[in-house]
Parts: sequence; C-alpha cells; structure tokens
Amino acid sequence: MIENPFAADEVGTVYARGRPYHHPRSLARIRSALGVGRVERALDVACGTGMSSVALAEHAGTVIGLDVSPEMLGVARRASNVAYMLAYAERMPFPPATFDAVTCCSGVHWFDQEPFFAELRRVLRPGAWVGLYDHYFMKMQGVHGFGDWVRELFAQYPLPPRNTQVGDPRAETPNGFELVTNEFFEDPIAMTQEVFVDYQLTVSHCVAAVERGTPRAEVRAWLLASTAPLYDGVETRTVEFMGSITTLRVLAEVPS
Repeated sequence: MIENPFAADEVGTVYARGRPYHHPRSLARIRSALGVGRVERALDVACGTGMSSVALAEHAGTVIGLDVSPEMLGVARRASNVAYMLAYAERMPFPPATFDAVTCCSGVHWFDQEPFFAELRRVLRPGAWVGLYDHYFMKMQGVHGFGDWVRELFAQYPLPPRNTQVGDPRAETPNGFELVTNEFFEDPIAMTQEVFVDYQLTVSHCVAAVERGTPRAEVRAWLLASTAPLYDGVETRTVEFMGSITTLRVLAEVPS
C-alpha cells in the first residue's frame, strides 16, 4: 500500500529548511524541452512548501499550488500570483480545461496514478503541457566511503514503498497524453554537514521513520554521527544530485 508520509507533524518546517531550491533550474529545462513560453494559468500539484509553485510563478500569470498536507501548506512560500489549495491530486476541485500547464515535483510516485492522470486530462486544455520532475542525491565528490554510508542509511531508515512514475522505463505513457521528452541531468550542490543532514530529514525514508514513531531528534543525531567521517576536516562537500524531467502534452482526443 502506498502511503504519502509528508503529512507528519512539523514536516513542513523541516522540509522548508532542508530542501535545496533547485526548482528554477528544472523549470528552465522543462520550458526549453517543450519550446514553450509563458502561460496564463498553471497548476502545481504536490506543491508542498511552495518552492515549486513560486518557481513556476516566474513562468505563468497565475499559479495554483495544490497539496494534501496542511503541515506543508502552512509554511508555503508566498508570491503575488500564487494561491494555495488543500486537495487530493486524484480529486481536483477545478472545472474542465482550467489550466494551460501543470507541474509536479517529487510527487507523482505517491499518487494513485490512473485517476490522477484522468483528472489532469480533465482540468487541462487540449495542447497544454505537463512537467514532471524530481531531484535526488547520488554521490559526494571525492568521498570513497559515501556508497557504504548510503547502504547503511537505507538499512537504518528504509525507503517507504512508492508507485512507478511516468518517466521510469517500466511505466506507460498515460492515456490522453503524448510523451515529449525524458531527460536526466547532473546538479552538483555544495553542502555543509548541517545542511546535508537537514536535507536528509526531508527525504521520505527519514520522514517515514519519524511518522512511525522514531523521534526526529534521534534520527538527526544518527545522521550527524554517521556523516561526521564524510566531512572529516572539510567544511563543505559537493553533493552530486541527479535531476529528472518528463514532459507531456495533452492530446486533443483520448485514444480508444
């Protein structure tokens, strides 16, 4: 059973503090891949603390950020052309053909995907575009023990189950959409140990551990102790993140 852990107590504050603000770089790539300009009305699904919504607001006249977690929306970033709404991705409270574009960052794998894409098909106008993107750490430059640490991390705090998402080779293009591009790119970010630990506390394995009852302070203490050797004598390390982008267009007619 797939359960989204990002409604846990105080997770919004932790997420807002620990997540890198990579969204503008990913959105620039999405627009370039699609060859599109600004749009009038855009929707950001699984908007969380609004980092993705505020980034999208640079490319749209009006943005609605949608999320199921009050904890995340309670600390969402503000912008003059962004509004937020509490709702499920599979049941959106919008009339048909409302939006010109939709983005979703690091969220599709938590959804029941068939009804989600049916809802997208309903609320998007024909020809509208969809940008699905993700961002996750891969390795730490110049640190040979990083792989061993990652294995220890996921043994200590396993990743919760998630759905296969569009863009994965195992996934099919959803009905009513055309797959335009799949792209992966490197996104290196310099991080101190404190910043890297704060980031780990936002990843689903640590969020889920806290939701299951492990005190967040205990998780953070383990992360600080286990990452200390990675930062031995060094103030910052460059963490190599991998960005992924999948772009879709809405077909004028749904194939039978």
